[in-house]
Amino acid sequence: MLYLAITACNSKSIPEKETASISTAPKISGKEFVAHLEKLGYFKYASPKDFDSLKVNMANLYDPSNELVTIWDDETGTPRDYRLYACDSEALFEAGGFKEMLAALKPTFDKIGLKTEVSSHVEEWDTKNNWLNHFISINGTRYTIFKNFTGSGWGEAVQTFADILNNELQLQNKEDRIYLINGGNDGRIIFLSPAQFNYIDSIYNNKQWKPLEVKDWCLEMNVKPQKI
Repeated sequence: MLYLAITACNSKSIPEKETASISTAPKISGKEFVAHLEKLGYFKYASPKDFDSLKVNMANLYDPSNELVTIWDDETGTPRDYRLYACDSEALFEAGGFKEMLAALKPTFDKIGLKTEVSSHVEEWDTKNNWLNHFISINGTRYTIFKNFTGSGWGEAVQTFADILNNELQLQNKEDRIYLINGGNDGRIIFLSPAQFNYIDSIYNNKQWKPLEVKDWCLEMNVKPQKI
């Protein structure tokens, strides 16, 4: 089994303004943290055979100044909690990245019951003038990912991807939403209910490695949001 855990040495140093939140955050153990997440339904998508290993792993690696952890399936790369996925911003921005990421998330879509039928997908690249148009239609709704966009759009690709899926989650009356963690080649996306997000947000304190709402993630990562 592959354990997803990023050590503190891989994250940027915590700004001084965040240090205060570390000292005032609730002092709870890893077991207490996991137990409360379980009450909030965090592990409900996981197979019963994975319950114990997921909870023990999360409790043992619990560190509010770092990031949440999961266990990835060795063969499929799917997180066994069906919540926490790697999201490489560079790969998502490149040609075909959106459809590849949708395919990677399908196991969770199936758990949630989220329909994500792609009826059209257009990527127009002009390498000479360095602009990009990128559109996708999901469940009959046409979304603009990029329009006459120039430059590198790693962060903007993640933002539009999350906004599109959160719109579909809302339209289909699903409880979970997508939240974003870190960026670049070390990005993550996580499916959480509002109650789960609020609880994690009250405990974890490093803005680089904790789940953030899309608008707050954009501020943290200096990303200018694109309209979808």
